[in-house]
Amino acid sequence: MKIQQTQQQRLWQRLQEKALVNGEFQPAETLDSPWFIKLLLACSGWFASLFILGFFLLTLQDLVENSAVCLVVGSGMILMAYQMLKNKPSEFLEHLMLAFSLAGQALLAWAIFMIDNTVFSVFPWFAIFIIQSSLSLIMPHYIHSVCSAFFASIALTMCFHYLQLSAFTSASLLLLALFLVLNEWRSVKWQPTFEAISYGIILLLIPFKASYIIGYDLAYWLNETTLEQSWYYYLDELLLLFTMLYLIVTLMQRSQHHFPFNTKLAIIGATICLCLLSMQASGITIGFALLIVGFSNSNKVLQGLGITSLLFYISSYYYLLTLTLLEKSVILFMMGLFILAIRYALLKWLNPMQIHSDSSELSHKQLNPQQGDNDAI
Repeated sequence: MKIQQTQQQRLWQRLQEKALVNGEFQPAETLDSPWFIKLLLACSGWFASLFILGFFLLTLQDLVENSAVCLVVGSGMILMAYQMLKNKPSEFLEHLMLAFSLAGQALLAWAIFMIDNTVFSVFPWFAIFIIQSSLSLIMPHYIHSVCSAFFASIALTMCFHYLQLSAFTSASLLLLALFLVLNEWRSVKWQPTFEAISYGIILLLIPFKASYIIGYDLAYWLNETTLEQSWYYYLDELLLLFTMLYLIVTLMQRSQHHFPFNTKLAIIGATICLCLLSMQASGITIGFALLIVGFSNSNKVLQGLGITSLLFYISSYYYLLTLTLLEKSVILFMMGLFILAIRYALLKWLNPMQIHSDSSELSHKQLNPQQGDNDAI
């Protein structure tokens, strides 16, 4: 790429000497590959990492059983991938380095579990969480940051599980994702990284919450018992309610419109009622949160994830056998009527044009207080 740019610059100088062109040389912008090409290459990188890891497991079996060798080789592969990705290589070399990094992370995780010798312990998962969190921030690659955030979320989920704090998992992941999305534009430099990390967290959060709906939760796969189901379930939903309130209050504070105090109380009360109504249908609060933050940030990816998760959670709840079909229909019908009532109230009493005119009038009075007093007289 640099050689081609140098040749173009020399050609431009020759044309300037012959008075055929004017101005300074401007290099042509590199064409970016479409998203589906990058997705296919990313999948090939993931498959390649499995083959690379299989090579180490089959041909270097004696060395792989040594934890020190796994640490050295895994760290070396990650460092090599970092140096290559930092220089922005071609598409093929980019995903080849992605494969090397994923294989190196697998070797590091294998070494950590060999050092601890107890899989059902919080220490190895916490170490993996620290490593993956660091890689999601440091690695100069978007897909790599998404994958590292996804693996870090898995490790954090396991840490909460072994600390008997599984009820905090969904709310913690959602709160972290919302915080990153709401603050991703505070720094233009870190915006792609924050966006990638939030996507990685959400990609785990949606199926993680869905696993409790279909009955194959984390305790099922580990053959362990956790808190009593009723206490665990309602504590989890209550924490999600507080996370939803954090989102609504933050959006109202950042809004350009001036909301009266009674209006703020009505919005918060409607949010609480909606979350309480959706407690029986697990996951709907997460879908609403993703949909709201997607609309507030004009992020179509989050909007699509929110709509898809809502459809999945509602349909999954409808076909559950814990309640009768009539009871589930009544609950969903009440939720639908409540959402329609909220929409009717917003259109009738919270007209956006009226709010905008009221806020403009308030700002005008603040700039000209004497004129406002004369109008009042």
